[in-house]
Amino acid sequence: MPLIEERRRRWRIAAAVALAIVLIIFVLIVWPDQGKFDAARLLGLLVSATVLIGSAIGLTRWALRRRPPPAAPTDAMIAEAKTAVANLVRRQWTDEARIRALGDPHPMPVAWHLTAKRALMDHPQRIAEQELTFAGNAEDLRALTGQFRALRSRRLVITGGAGTGKTTLAVQLLLDLLATRSSAEPVPVMLSIAGWDTARHRQLGEWLTVQLAATYPTLRATEYGGDAAPAALVEDGHVLPVLDGLDELPEQARAHVITALNASLTDTDQLILTSRTTEFATAVQAAGDVVTGAAVIAPAALTPPVAATYLRTCLPPAPAHDWQPVLAAISAGTAPALATVTVTPLGLWLLRMVYILPGADPAPLLGPLGQDPKALRHHLLDQLIDALIGARPPVSNGNDPFRPRRSWNPSRTRDWLSHLAQALTRNHTRDLAWWTIARYTTTPARRHLLQVAIGLVTGLSSGLMITYALFYGRDTTVPGLGIGLIAGAVTGFRAGGWFYQAPGFLALRIRELFRILPRRLGYGLLIFAGGITAAVLIDDAAAQATGVLNACMRAISTALVSLALLGVPATVLIAWVARMEHPATLASATTAFSAWRADRNLTLARCAAGGGLFMFAYFVFVFVFLFAIELDNRFDYFREFLLYAFLFGGLGGLGAGLLGTLVVGRRHAWLACAITLWTQRRLPRRLVPFLDDMHRLGLLRTVGPLYQFRHAELHDHLAAPGFAHAAAPASGAEDRQRSDRGNGHLS
Repeated sequence: MPLIEERRRRWRIAAAVALAIVLIIFVLIVWPDQGKFDAARLLGLLVSATVLIGSAIGLTRWALRRRPPPAAPTDAMIAEAKTAVANLVRRQWTDEARIRALGDPHPMPVAWHLTAKRALMDHPQRIAEQELTFAGNAEDLRALTGQFRALRSRRLVITGGAGTGKTTLAVQLLLDLLATRSSAEPVPVMLSIAGWDTARHRQLGEWLTVQLAATYPTLRATEYGGDAAPAALVEDGHVLPVLDGLDELPEQARAHVITALNASLTDTDQLILTSRTTEFATAVQAAGDVVTGAAVIAPAALTPPVAATYLRTCLPPAPAHDWQPVLAAISAGTAPALATVTVTPLGLWLLRMVYILPGADPAPLLGPLGQDPKALRHHLLDQLIDALIGARPPVSNGNDPFRPRRSWNPSRTRDWLSHLAQALTRNHTRDLAWWTIARYTTTPARRHLLQVAIGLVTGLSSGLMITYALFYGRDTTVPGLGIGLIAGAVTGFRAGGWFYQAPGFLALRIRELFRILPRRLGYGLLIFAGGITAAVLIDDAAAQATGVLNACMRAISTALVSLALLGVPATVLIAWVARMEHPATLASATTAFSAWRADRNLTLARCAAGGGLFMFAYFVFVFVFLFAIELDNRFDYFREFLLYAFLFGGLGGLGAGLLGTLVVGRRHAWLACAITLWTQRRLPRRLVPFLDDMHRLGLLRTVGPLYQFRHAELHDHLAAPGFAHAAAPASGAEDRQRSDRGNGHLS
């Protein structure tokens, strides 16, 4: 937020708070009391004046405070950050390549060459210093990597049709560039370009900085230079962006991206971009320009003999069924559908997953399915979920990256994945971030209803706790419900932002509590003294009133005591939570699953901190209060005092602390996701573990903390209306597994 806007916002808040304080103290000072000024009233006026002056000074300092600009990272810090991001990228994409089985048993033999559509590519002399050539096979990645490094600006656009292996080649190039990288070369980082809004981030570097900080939050650690580290890496040219999926952007946005790329790239900036050929050609035509200095390559279709040879190497030495007729039909082209489907890497992968992996009989492929390419492709996509779930039973320890941690019912899995695909399609994206699930799967009206429900639940619960737990021997129904109403309204209002918050990462340091405790304790005691003094003055004035006025004044007095009790723990909690929510210093949240787990741990730690602080503060207050009112027999009833203090003060403080954790903090993504999933039936309640298992099965892929369907064609197939009820199991084995597993998932 710009400094001017930040200061204006702070002044408005400061003015509102100051006005409220002045009004309260004014009412206390002018309250009629038959002209009497006893010691208690004089003390109250002095404390009130102190609160007013101290609050005015504190609010003014807060409104004028300017955060110093972050110090520029040193060269040593940048070098360490570059090494860190290289290690993170290598680990992330090595695991992803293993899960995608990109080298099992060996890379698919896809040949690549310069595109024949010269209108899609810049002048050859601007691309390469020597004669422009770029040709090779995916089985020889080292040769393709060398040709990429030989380009003048090292810019490459990978085009092709659906399922031709564009993303696969990008991942393979990324890993080989990492494996052969010198210390002076940039680190390749793969990102989904579908998230680039050129209206918000006009320059590639701006968007790249944001994505780098979000995908690899470790880079914002202090040892790398803090929040300035991602920007420094991008600005100094230490990052080679590998941007996947230009075709997934809306048509008009693709042209804007090409224009923004050309405006952002300098002569030394490197780039790898993937896109479907037709969409890229349309974008180039709409932009009126190509990607400056970039070579554009396209795949050659696999020949039927090559496809048959690859499938033969994927079969076990002694397959359960005879594949020779099918392989012969593919080689000879006597089954047109098989010949058409197997000329793409996607078709080969589908055939392998649906028939070879589960050991299914391939005889149906030589029947009517072998004659209709569209029917065969739909059949393979329909059976994919059942085949993968049936062929890869779960393992409890989770060490096998190809096996899920839990068993899942195929029918429910189809329903859930279809619902997700339809929700993403409605929102014009292929990127699934678990913290946006509420926005993608619920309407605004439903989210507002959830806000109201959250406010009602917290308001009623806090009101009842205050009514029955915090005070001894006086009626607290009215103030309890009043405070509960305020707490519910505040919580409900704050809950509206939960659905738009990104996940947080826990950086819990107990010593931070002791650092902030002295200063925050002073603020809290000031609030406590002011609230208690005001309560005493109003309670004293209530003795002179009768009827409804007396009841109202005593209710206000009780409410002020309740709010005063919040002073010390609330000020400490707010400061401590701010320290908790800093990015972690270890590489603990580089995937979607780890980001979900990190935000969950942050929420639980915040609840424990808030509950513990309030529980201790209320326990002490209630014990001292009860101990003080029984002056004659206090030592005789010591155990009873402890019991009441624990039941009333401890439990009441725990409730107040849990309520406080809902209001404070800026990271509630896990909580919003959990509430959304528990209030609807279209998705599993443990969504992220489910997505992680679908990733292990090969149905999903990950790009940093985002999930995507393994192939765009699979996404589109699942998003088609009526898909979930159209599929049937390919063999009786899946039927038996489905009946055994029952509904949902089994632990």
